[in-house]
Amino acid sequence: MKIAFLIRALVSLLMFGSVLAPAIASAQVDAAGDAGAAAAVKATGATTGAPVSVTVTKRTKAMEAAIAKADKEIARRVAALNDANTRVQAMQQVTAAFKQNLATAIQAQISAFTALQAKIDADTDLATLKTDIQSITASYRVFALVLPQVRIAAMADREVSLAAMLNTLGIKLQARIASAQSAGQDTTALSAALADMSTRLSNASSQAQSAVSTTASLAPDNGDKTIMTSNAAAIKTARASLVAAQKDLQAARKDADTILKGLKNAKPAATSTAPTTR
Repeated sequence: MKIAFLIRALVSLLMFGSVLAPAIASAQVDAAGDAGAAAAVKATGATTGAPVSVTVTKRTKAMEAAIAKADKEIARRVAALNDANTRVQAMQQVTAAFKQNLATAIQAQISAFTALQAKIDADTDLATLKTDIQSITASYRVFALVLPQVRIAAMADREVSLAAMLNTLGIKLQARIASAQSAGQDTTALSAALADMSTRLSNASSQAQSAVSTTASLAPDNGDKTIMTSNAAAIKTARASLVAAQKDLQAARKDADTILKGLKNAKPAATSTAPTTR
């Protein structure tokens, strides 16, 4: 009887084990494949057959808040980049190659931010999350370089366009001055104003183009302080050039106003008369 009982018991154990084996194997595969979950499994009563208790570690409220804030920061930067790209496409005076380089740099930043946001949203480890959030400003220097480059190029493009418009006006004024001179009017002051206007417009165009050239080849510093300092100096120089160009344009506009007023009030040139002899 004892032997028969033992045999039945062994058969039952073997059958129970064969039923559990596939389920255990499947659970092991699922656990190994779930790379994004943070789970801690604690087994109790392993030798007594007691139930197994499972504890799952979830993201804390602080982590969720940090992720939400990071998503907003990324969204703000992406919106600024899209706006910058619109400004790039509207440029008229820069070369097609320069516009394409800026557009490519902007799209690369947008793609990088999109990938970073996906990674941050999936982070479950606090240390990794902190590193990823820090990279928003440390690795992706959007506001430190790309946006200033676009703003400088857009301003330079506007200044060159204004210079071109004033040059066209200058040609018309030159013709009117020549006509006034032919009519015997004194155009000395008008010719001087026109010459100054031409010089100012030439300087403005050169300054605007210099601003673009100074910043066109800059690359993100990615945390390198030497490159960061060099980029900051180049951007400062470019902005100074734009300010100088703006002042020249204002002076050229004043010259144009002076010429227009002078033409309106022009008087015949003074002529010397010889005394009459009898």
